Amino acid sequence: MPIKNIDDGSGETLRVLEVDGYFAPTFDTVFQNQQEEEFRSIPNWPLKPDDVLICAYPKAGTHWLWEVSSMLVNQSADRVKLIKETAMLEALTEEQFRNIPSPRVLNTHIPLRLMPKDTLSNKTKIVFVQRNPKDICVSFFNHHSKIVEYDFNGKFENYVNRFLKGLVDYGSWFEYTLEWEKIIRDNPEHPFHMMSYEDMKSDPISEIGRLSEFLGLKSSPELIAEIADKCDFSAMKKEKDPLENTKDWKDAKPGMYRKGQVGDWKNWFTVAQSEYFDTVFNQRMKDSSFTYRFS
Repeated sequence: MPIKNIDDGSGETLRVLEVDGYFAPTFDTVFQNQQEEEFRSIPNWPLKPDDVLICAYPKAGTHWLWEVSSMLVNQSADRVKLIKETAMLEALTEEQFRNIPSPRVLNTHIPLRLMPKDTLSNKTKIVFVQRNPKDICVSFFNHHSKIVEYDFNGKFENYVNRFLKGLVDYGSWFEYTLEWEKIIRDNPEHPFHMMSYEDMKSDPISEIGRLSEFLGLKSSPELIAEIADKCDFSAMKKEKDPLENTKDWKDAKPGMYRKGQVGDWKNWFTVAQSEYFDTVFNQRMKDSSFTYRFS
């Protein structure tokens, strides 16, 4: 298996899987040395007419929206007794993918070019989730620092530059985001639904209601309110994921749910780091119509 330790120039390394120049997590406990072959086969996996795909860069709220969407599809506010990796394209074998019962709520961080090739032609419903990239940067740093398979022991003072350069699994946030913006713009007839982490935090009931409409569901106000309550960050953190494996986390302390705040980046970035991030952001996103709330 082509394992690569990405050095950011400071001597700090991050362990990933490299497939044809693309960086992905290793998911060591799932694949047992067959991940490269399975990863390359994803474009040939068949989607179904009633599939829903949650697409987002890591740490943008994928697990949150996957749970909310699954509850809506099931028309039940019961928490999903699984972790999102059980329906995550790049964390599955083809056999596992085919065996997920319908209706399937799937999720992924990989770009469209690596996803099933019939995604657009099938008119697969896509929920595209965004979050401001400074909070993503902080959350991804903690994710990398705490999960054993990354073998990462870096400092945040060096990590901001690593993140801006895309020297992480799933690559550059800028490239991922701009690629999706173009796809959405070039395919106006496709069923895309845009959501943001910040809007979900500030008005979950309205956002869940909009999502329910997009999915073609007639969810009652009572169900939407119950889902919003069950999927509130503090409630999810308290309950935790029943299948979150302690051996995957350093010191056997699972850290999937950390703070879930908007604007936590202010507790991590120095003034100089924030200004440098802004400079790069403004340059890379100058032609983008996407907007972000950083507080």
